[in-house]
Amino acid sequence: MKKILIYSQEGCPHCTELKETLINDDIPFITKDIDKFKNEWKKVKERTGNEYVPVTCVIDTETKKSVFLAPDRDWDTITECYDKLIKVL
Repeated sequence: MKKILIYSQEGCPHCTELKETLINDDIPFITKDIDKFKNEWKKVKERTGNEYVPVTCVIDTETKKSVFLAPDRDWDTITECYDKLIKVL
């Protein structure tokens, strides 16, 4: 089983668009606000080399392996992010 984490920020239109797309397709996810999870976000930024949101993380709950998808590094549009996210699931 895999779970999706979305690192987002209040007021981010890209974050809202991604979350609404997942909700509309009945894909469950957990949101982590980067202002509330500052230490965790710092580690995500170090791992991805990215400071922009939304960053998604797909975690395989059995193997504990994770795949991060970051804007500008892995995708340019929310549609592209969504398509890559679905492939990882």
